Amino acid sequence: MKKTNEGMYRTSKISMIVTYFVRLVLICLFIRGCVKHDHANTLVIILTFILTYFPSILKRRFGVYLPIRLEITITVFLFAAQVLGEIHGFYDKISWWDTMLHTTTGIILGLVGFLFVYLLNENGDKNVNLSPVFVVIVAFCFAMTLGVFWEFFEYGSDRLFGYNMQKFRLPGQDGLVDTMDDLIVDAVGSLVACIFGWIYMKKKKDTLFNDYFDEWFESERIKNESKTSEEKL
Repeated sequence: MKKTNEGMYRTSKISMIVTYFVRLVLICLFIRGCVKHDHANTLVIILTFILTYFPSILKRRFGVYLPIRLEITITVFLFAAQVLGEIHGFYDKISWWDTMLHTTTGIILGLVGFLFVYLLNENGDKNVNLSPVFVVIVAFCFAMTLGVFWEFFEYGSDRLFGYNMQKFRLPGQDGLVDTMDDLIVDAVGSLVACIFGWIYMKKKKDTLFNDYFDEWFESERIKNESKTSEEKL
């Protein structure tokens, strides 16, 4: 247990450093835009800055504890997608950048969906015992639904603010192809995450992602113990 807590503490420090670094970069970009009177990326910067607080909001407002490594992954993803992709033009400079990020999105959302449903299944009504197949199907649908809503966001941003998130404003670009490619790689990433989740449920301690999933469940256990202690007091 001591080793686990020490490992979680080190990972938590890394998460804090990464998060503060991304926020500092965003603040610098915002100030630079104000000084140069260039507000083209102001909305993206503000939105990304707010999203860096997403894990903290889940903890404080809803009592949901994401695995710390997942928090780091989400923060790095936001930096890669918004700062490097949108602001510094990596989507145009590197052909596979968008595909890589959408695949990562699918994996992240698939993991989150699986972990939520798994915990509800484990901690909910003891008379309800969902099969591993049903859990991963729900997780997959959860991930794909959020992927679709992201495409709605891209469409709205392009139409309302003149962005080119769906890649249709330049010659030779096809917005429909971009959208379908994004949804396909979202599905692939979600499927990969759900397969590992299914293997975990079937074989428990024999999987590659055992430590990753255990970190989530350890965080959940600590949260429940904290609640129990508060209730006793």
